[in-house]
Amino acid sequence: MGRKSHGFTLIEALVTVAIIGILAGLAAPAFINMLERNRLKGAAEAVFNDLQLARTEAIKRNQDVTVTFSAAGPTTNWSYGSRVGSACDPTVPVSNANACQIDGVRKVTNSADYPGVSLQVTFPAAAAPVTLPRAEFEPRQGLADVAGSGILALKADELRVVVNLLGRVRICTTTGMPGYQPC
Repeated sequence: MGRKSHGFTLIEALVTVAIIGILAGLAAPAFINMLERNRLKGAAEAVFNDLQLARTEAIKRNQDVTVTFSAAGPTTNWSYGSRVGSACDPTVPVSNANACQIDGVRKVTNSADYPGVSLQVTFPAAAAPVTLPRAEFEPRQGLADVAGSGILALKADELRVVVNLLGRVRICTTTGMPGYQPC
């Protein structure tokens, strides 16, 4: 009588490990691409949300609220911040008179949270003392004083955060990224 074997043979185990290795090798680039797209989406959503918040704060406080960007770009070393009233400098500490803060709390987002994502803005520069690109929302109906956009890019993908004169903020894509309307 023959013995009934239980389990896998060495060859079956090696074939299984080889197949898993091949599948993992094929999935890794797609996974990395997904992570990079999520990083780009996160940066675009952060800019979108902060511009929306500035508009809402302007209406709520009945005062202008300004979002100031550190550079026109394109650059991967960027930051932006918000302040009630005139433009601020997102690169200085809270103790500075031109710091980006609301109610004593620093309101700054920077590129360190989104490595590899570049930002280029088309907003005009503010007047002295802070001559940086900015978007200002007026308290009456949350209108923007100028139209402009922030273009966020990572490798071949690009998202654009657009502000029109009515103060409407939207995200669109110029590269066909899924989940966003074309620009």
